[in-house]
Amino acid sequence: MSETKAENEKNRKNTDFKSVLSYFEEISKIPRCSQNEERIASYIENFGKSRGFETARDSYNNILIKIPASPGYENRPAVILQSHMDMVCEKKAGSPHNFSSDGIRLSYITEDGVPYLTADGTTLGADNGIGLAYSLAIAASSDIEHPPLELLFTADEEEGLTGAQGLADNFLSADYMINLDSEEEGVLIVGSAGGTQIGFKKLIDVEEAYADDSEWEDVTDGADRKDVCTDPSAYTATVDGLLGGHSGTDIHIGRANANRVLVTYLKIIREKYPHNCFKLIKIKGGSVHNAIPRRADCLFVTTVPLETLKEAADNYAAQIKSGPGYNDPDLALTVAAADLSKLPATNLKAFSTKNTERLLHFLEAVPTGVFEMSSHIPDLVLVSGNMAVIRTRSSAEYTGDRDKESSEIDIYTEKAKREVEVIYSLRSGSETELKNKVKDMMTLAERFRFNFEISHTYAPWEPDFDALFLQKCRDVYVETFGKEAKTTAIHAGLECGVFRKKYPVLQIISIGPDILGAHTPSEKLSLEAAENVWLYLKALLKSFGSEAKNGEEAGSR
Repeated sequence: MSETKAENEKNRKNTDFKSVLSYFEEISKIPRCSQNEERIASYIENFGKSRGFETARDSYNNILIKIPASPGYENRPAVILQSHMDMVCEKKAGSPHNFSSDGIRLSYITEDGVPYLTADGTTLGADNGIGLAYSLAIAASSDIEHPPLELLFTADEEEGLTGAQGLADNFLSADYMINLDSEEEGVLIVGSAGGTQIGFKKLIDVEEAYADDSEWEDVTDGADRKDVCTDPSAYTATVDGLLGGHSGTDIHIGRANANRVLVTYLKIIREKYPHNCFKLIKIKGGSVHNAIPRRADCLFVTTVPLETLKEAADNYAAQIKSGPGYNDPDLALTVAAADLSKLPATNLKAFSTKNTERLLHFLEAVPTGVFEMSSHIPDLVLVSGNMAVIRTRSSAEYTGDRDKESSEIDIYTEKAKREVEVIYSLRSGSETELKNKVKDMMTLAERFRFNFEISHTYAPWEPDFDALFLQKCRDVYVETFGKEAKTTAIHAGLECGVFRKKYPVLQIISIGPDILGAHTPSEKLSLEAAENVWLYLKALLKSFGSEAKNGEEAGSR
């Protein structure tokens, strides 16, 4: 056993990892959804200032804390430890948790002999709270050996890396960065996908849900069937029970997209019963752009009988589950009679049969899933898309008269038009392919006459497997654990691509512990993996010390 590895085993018995967990618990008490980071930013800023460290905060709420070097490390190259403050806020259906005011309720559990940290009915926020905790624990310790450090805490990463993109060019000065936002221990990440968030929007006419459909003859080859909508019934269709997941790292492992399942089911009904009335009233699925949606539901009226609708739902669900590579066993697709006791049903507003069919054609045409795999890195997705959110909103919300984030509409009083909005996440490890796919999405929007918006575009971090800093990190891993680390790129979006574009000479590596179910309420953190990363991070910082030979800077290029 090497000296470093033996010391590692001793550290496990007398670990200071409890300091990391203590800071994680403190962080978890502070609400910190994306774009609601004022409190966590103030907490970290006060942490730095109260300890006398040079601390800066910019207009984006990015925080930089400079930590002086340990004795003997003063002349070593400075290193940036980087993590983001915000978290994806998802919760189980029926959970009373209020993300704007409540802290995360933590639970320590053991599964198959492995200790985990998880949350009660919500996302855990280990992405990237564990990175924050690592940095704060190092800053608070007087025993950990390290070179000069710049602790960078960025804002609003999950909504589009806007904190990193707003960072001033002179905010950082170090030449090395350790990003702490990866989710698999024993893996050194040297590349990540770029991405673009796309919005499709359109105002569509609504009419009386139970009125004769004046457009019916246009969708039945000229047959005069205007009486077909005189006595439809109202139903709900719901897709639930899905695992969801990170729309980058989990996009290729057989997780069903609730929006895609629901849309395809509705399309099946329309195609199988083309001469029946079918009017969509509202549809809602997903909640955030960077998670595979776990639930979707809709309300519609039709003359197709309930038992027929249920049978079609059962058959389609069985077909999905029997598909190759499927990995979502608890999928439930249910249809039920709708409760419309709120007001007389004659006041109900819906899209016409024709507009319903046009809308379903569009939603079916929006591509979802893996488009292309990497030809250079095994099992790595190169390009993907995620139909993350579908929602119907009133025209008042569309024009700004109501809260634009609301997905609720008054299905009884909406007079003339109703907005349909789709939020779509596009990822690519190639900047060229990313631009090409954006053009494809623009063409799709034009074809169906949807408004098209682009937001939160960020560059990919293209890997360099020959970097000397990477080789140094590999060597330290072997010295620490007696085995090789895997080196690869990921299909998630990391801020590293943004930093590399701003600081071209910056040498970057990304590490992190095993986080399972990120961006879902089943998220959990492996405590064994988290401790391994802690030990490795300390060893990596120590390797920048005065033992460098021949006057060379550790990790020099």
